[in-house]
Amino acid sequence: MIAFLEGTIAIIEPEGVVLNVHGVGYRVASGRSLGEADEQVRLYIAEVIREDKYDLYGFRTREELAFFHRLIGIDGVGPKMAQKILASGSEAALRSNIQAGDLGFLTSISGVGKKTAQKIILELKGVLVDSEEAMSTGENDLLEALMSLGYQRPVVVAILPKITGEKMEERMKQALQLLGRTR
Repeated sequence: MIAFLEGTIAIIEPEGVVLNVHGVGYRVASGRSLGEADEQVRLYIAEVIREDKYDLYGFRTREELAFFHRLIGIDGVGPKMAQKILASGSEAALRSNIQAGDLGFLTSISGVGKKTAQKIILELKGVLVDSEEAMSTGENDLLEALMSLGYQRPVVVAILPKITGEKMEERMKQALQLLGRTR
């Protein structure tokens, strides 16, 4: 998995940038500006792999990346919709509107219908209280790895306290065993 890329913005495109990393151009999608042409940047990366596509989504902060992962973990919210939601305002404003249950704010975003807005509020209300900060780096890495395998965030968060292994391989094996029992 790619955690981040450091390089120079070579090309600015309508849906993101091409980042030059030691002579290799990575197309990185984003709903927000990632910087100016020829600017040196570090982008935190979400890889979204589908049967017919392999896309990279870039974020300036780890917090935005974590929020993106939370959003795409919700049924009916894909990466493009998650980007539109993140581009609709600051992270603090998004958190505030979701915590307040503001359907009007979410439905004003292109592509977000009432049912999807309700799902977002239902699944994220109360969860957005900086739970990422309470997790250790190891727990956060395990959470991201399991979510990339298709497990839903609330299910993974529920089993994290039960995992005791020291090495990532041990923790992953234990997590998959626990998740296998929950299905």
